[in-house]
Amino acid sequence: MFPIVQDQWLNIFLLNKNNISYYAILYYLSGLLFPLIIINYSSRNFLNYKFDSNNNESNKKEFKNLFYLISFCILLLSLIITNYFIFSFSLVANFSIYNNLSYLKIKILILIIIILLLLLNKTKRILKKLILINFFYLSIVIWSNHYFNLLSINDNISYYFSNIKLPELESLNIFNIAYLMIIEIGYYTWSFINNKNNISNWRVPYPSKTDLNHVMRITVFYFGILIYYLIFNRLN
Repeated sequence: MFPIVQDQWLNIFLLNKNNISYYAILYYLSGLLFPLIIINYSSRNFLNYKFDSNNNESNKKEFKNLFYLISFCILLLSLIITNYFIFSFSLVANFSIYNNLSYLKIKILILIIIILLLLLNKTKRILKKLILINFFYLSIVIWSNHYFNLLSINDNISYYFSNIKLPELESLNIFNIAYLMIIEIGYYTWSFINNKNNISNWRVPYPSKTDLNHVMRITVFYFGILIYYLIFNRLN
């Protein structure tokens, strides 16, 4: 329903694209509404987790070889988050660090900071909020490029933003959602491993069926968002 309303605003907007109209403003704001809904839902449901298996004293099944499990999970999640932040910076020409001799050093520094933030529950939640801010920033850049492409004035802002073509924008929308979904699942997995005193006690129990329901909720929610953007891309 919402993509159809956006499509109607777009049609009216294109008829008068040389003038800033009420529908032009509505169309631009509509592109920012859905990312805000995603951020709000994620903050409410995918930030602080409560785990059933960790509260079950009778649950004696625990993971073995914890060193490899913990090292693999925190390094993989940190690398994914690092690449997500760096990709965001690359979309703004003035802050691009690609093809720079110090690129590797910057990436390693960001990676170390993220690993340190993930180790503590309080800083881990701060990192999650920064990820959501980064998601919204990416959404603004992608949507603004889409909007300016429709106005045919992208050359005037090329100094600030990368010149992204319309077909690439459709792929970037899907990438932004899919990447956030991967981070959400990784964040949940690490939250389970790092819950309470698991690491300090060097004991991580197997997740219960109730615990795994969180993964299902994340997957269903973000697949729904992906379907929305696929419909939106077809309408536009």
